[in-house]
Amino acid sequence: MAPAPLTTRREMLRRALAVAAASTLNPAGAAAAAVVTTQDVVAPSSSKAKGDVAASDVPSARPSHPDDPPTRVTATGRIIAIGDLHGDWRKTIGALSTAKVIAVNELDEVIWTGGDTCVVQVGDVLDRGDHEIAIVKLLRDLDKQARKEGGAVHMLNGNHESLNVCGDFRYVTPGAFAESALYSGLQEGELTDWDLLARVRYAVYRPGGPMALELAKNPTVLIVNDTAFAHGGLLPVHANYGIEKLNADVAAWMRADTTPDGGKAAPPFLAMGDSSSVMWNRTQSKEHFPSPNERYTSCRMLSQALEKIGATRLVVGHTPQLSGANCECEGQVWRLDVGMSYGVLNRPVQVLEITRDKDGKDTMAVLSEGGECLASYDEDGLPL
Repeated sequence: MAPAPLTTRREMLRRALAVAAASTLNPAGAAAAAVVTTQDVVAPSSSKAKGDVAASDVPSARPSHPDDPPTRVTATGRIIAIGDLHGDWRKTIGALSTAKVIAVNELDEVIWTGGDTCVVQVGDVLDRGDHEIAIVKLLRDLDKQARKEGGAVHMLNGNHESLNVCGDFRYVTPGAFAESALYSGLQEGELTDWDLLARVRYAVYRPGGPMALELAKNPTVLIVNDTAFAHGGLLPVHANYGIEKLNADVAAWMRADTTPDGGKAAPPFLAMGDSSSVMWNRTQSKEHFPSPNERYTSCRMLSQALEKIGATRLVVGHTPQLSGANCECEGQVWRLDVGMSYGVLNRPVQVLEITRDKDGKDTMAVLSEGGECLASYDEDGLPL
């Protein structure tokens, strides 16, 4: 049941932001928080998968946490990259079906059929669509199934995940407000109280809240074999800081970890603080460079960052590509956000498939709905 429409979207935003800005929840909000903090998303074990490696390039200022996300993993089979999903259940199923990693059985259950395939979703599951939590739960469940066959399903944190943990609900749909309320334990009859819906969502997604704890398990940067994945982009400053430490910092903030001085972990600036951060950066994800000089500078910075972290290429989302999935910088960056969500451009599904031959050479293929291969490229981004 969808909630009754609010008078204006602006009023819904005003109420949500007022809750997020408050230092404490009012009694009704506290009651909602008490409800939601007893809930949890069923998730796979926090133990690291085979092939994960510990932070080594830059030491962390705090001890590692058992629930810190992985930074480097090994894939023995195909690698599938999926762009921004933005709460669109139908396109999520479409992307997974295009990648040939799922089937739906007679009980309408989604079953993993991808064997040892490694799937990476590059962030922005949240906002602009109604089925955010359902998609998170689906991908977690598929990860559990995949790991039994040597595969995996990874989600990254994007800028819209960070916005929600910050309490910024500008892009949340009425249906997603309702979904988080039902997840917290509210009943359908309570979904007409928009003040309550905003308080509940804040409690669900604030640092230390149940969905923030779930998102804390997602890396911000992930390297699979020699392919790096990030939502927005990677600059030398991120690589120099250390991507293991960056992942740990984001997780600590989302978990509301206590710092040595007794405070709470702060939002990490390099991950999400401004337009040059990993989640917000568009240096590599913009579809067209305005000048040859900017292209040279962007590609040069990317090469430096990749060399520092030991990767060959980067796959990003974040910026819709009107021409479809594409590559630049001689194949060093792949841009994968095609605006497929109905809340963005409602474009056809595309996913990126990376396969490795017996000689260790990678081939990148852009797959469209139905599994059709639109184009294949070699490691230098040249068509095959």
